[in-house]
Amino acid sequence: MRIKGPIHMIELDSKVIGIKINRKIEFFYFRNSQMNLFKRYLYVGNWIDLEYLAKKEKKGMYLAHTISSIYKIEAFGKLDHIVYYDKSNISSSLTKTLKSLKNVMFLDFEMTMPNYKSQAKGFKAEIIQAGLVIFDDKGNEIKRYSKYVRPTLFGKLSKRVLDFLSIDFDIFENTSITYYEFYNDFLKILEEYNPAIIVYGKNDSIVLNDSYTINGLPSLKNRTRFINILQLIKSFYDLKNDPGLFKLYNVYYELDNEQVHDALDDCYKTYLVFKKFLNDLETKEFQNKVRESFE
Repeated sequence: MRIKGPIHMIELDSKVIGIKINRKIEFFYFRNSQMNLFKRYLYVGNWIDLEYLAKKEKKGMYLAHTISSIYKIEAFGKLDHIVYYDKSNISSSLTKTLKSLKNVMFLDFEMTMPNYKSQAKGFKAEIIQAGLVIFDDKGNEIKRYSKYVRPTLFGKLSKRVLDFLSIDFDIFENTSITYYEFYNDFLKILEEYNPAIIVYGKNDSIVLNDSYTINGLPSLKNRTRFINILQLIKSFYDLKNDPGLFKLYNVYYELDNEQVHDALDDCYKTYLVFKKFLNDLETKEFQNKVRESFE
């Protein structure tokens, strides 16, 4: 449900605002992430356009609807009109930016994990499978890469990792390359294609940047332009929690597939999610369905 009106009251501690509707005040509750983003614009008299859940819940002293999305916050003065926030402008700007990218790499890593008994104290994750796929600005696939990578800190994979990835130890040992070989492969790809790099979440960029230090090689940070599509999706749909890649893929494509823990497969799933998200920035076709799926 959606409403637009002037803010009548604000209670920052309870994260609640009141909007006067037909001489009656209705109360609306901001989630923490929303309040942190919008509290700078919340003043009595400012107009707000929002979408909310029909069900009311007790929030502090108030029986309030939970806000699902903010579309616009603005102020009308005698001589001026100030728009503090307009989601439609942000969506169009984001669409323009994402569509302007040239070569785009979708990157994913599978990583080491501590064994079942370990407390993981001081544990550093390492890349053990690297997958990437690159598309040009016309949507043509121009590069694909998938390799197992032997970890440097620990010579053997833990049983937990082998079980999680469903890989055979002998196959890994016989087909994997050294980190040094992966590093050189990755550097050549960056030099040839100069891609923007799309990842789903921050873990892949973190483990990649850590890997340079672990292996004593020059950092490639200045050559890597990361875009965390998970954060963009979370912000666009005003989600409280991080949406899982495979669940979101299933929602977008109306499937019920199970996750396959494979780096290259994850790259393609990220690409397919990216395509749907880019389309939804304009059509809003999946807006309600995504929100309902990740409440």
